[in-house]
Amino acid sequence: MLQINMQKKWSKTVVVLSIFIVQIIIYSILFSFQQVNDFIIHHITFPISGFIARITNAISFPVGELFYLFLAFIGIYFLVRLIKISFKKREKLPQLLTQILIFVNVIYFVYMFAWGIMYKKETLTFDSKEIKIDPKILKTIYCEELNKAIYSRNLIKHSGKKTIQFESTLNDYNAEFFKLQVHLKELNWLKNYRFLEHAHYKLSNISMMQNYLGILGYYNPFSVEANLNRYNTNLKQPSTMFHEYGHQMGFASESEANFLAYYLGSKSKNPEINYAVYYKSVYSLLGAIYKSDPYFVKMELDNMHPNIVADRKAEIDYYAKYEGKTSDTFSELNNQFLKANDQEGTISYSKYVELIYYLHQTKKGTE
Repeated sequence: MLQINMQKKWSKTVVVLSIFIVQIIIYSILFSFQQVNDFIIHHITFPISGFIARITNAISFPVGELFYLFLAFIGIYFLVRLIKISFKKREKLPQLLTQILIFVNVIYFVYMFAWGIMYKKETLTFDSKEIKIDPKILKTIYCEELNKAIYSRNLIKHSGKKTIQFESTLNDYNAEFFKLQVHLKELNWLKNYRFLEHAHYKLSNISMMQNYLGILGYYNPFSVEANLNRYNTNLKQPSTMFHEYGHQMGFASESEANFLAYYLGSKSKNPEINYAVYYKSVYSLLGAIYKSDPYFVKMELDNMHPNIVADRKAEIDYYAKYEGKTSDTFSELNNQFLKANDQEGTISYSKYVELIYYLHQTKKGTE
């Protein structure tokens, strides 16, 4: 009789495990059809996320971090029970494994419809793989970006501290973003995103830990919140905020969110926002140019504008305090996660440079 009961318990475990495997297979097939993706995103994901955002934005602290804390407690609870049962009451093992698998099934189901599907949808009307970058044109773009960075940098008053201090507040950047997002309509080669009506940044309560993990900010798809590291330098905050809002708008790709921050930031009349995005593009473009002409990059770095050099050194010195094995480990884990979702990974966001290149070429063609 005892053996029959055990078989029934194990059979339940197998059934729940099978449901999880079937989920993975169904989503792989279902999300391979772009029309299905578009329908789910525009009629399920976006409406629900908009509703959740209205609720979470009414609360000042990051609600999603409480949810992650809850998940951590559940995980620890299951782990402790699993260890105890493995040594003492093995007959309860199938029941516990069934509970764990049910929990995993639910979280996976919610995640796939809240965020997983975003990695599968098309956001560009062209194939970025077809972009053939001409190194000469890339240098031209770099020179234009450098001039813009120098111009905006000269408009900013510097207090004399090591890291550059901006006069604008995060609320100023937030208000600026909502005015600027309409400019995305000018890019008719972007699709499958939504404009934000009820979104606001949150300052993360685990910012110090994020420093050691090398995280400037993150988007929580469960609570639809853009969370910023409160200890970012002034130079990092504008583009980080715009980047996380890009995720809220539906751009799952890190490169596309980076490009969104760049494009909208370049449209701003606030020199601090301008400088933040141009500073990033200058060094990103130099990294791309290095592949074809390292001598050019060396000459540019050796002759870089002194204010930008000072800002670069201050940034490196500030974040160097938090570098270590923890940061490297998290970076690699995040890199593998992005690659598993058909993204470029954190090691090289070359698609970001490709999109800046494409923007430049389309502007040139229009002119």
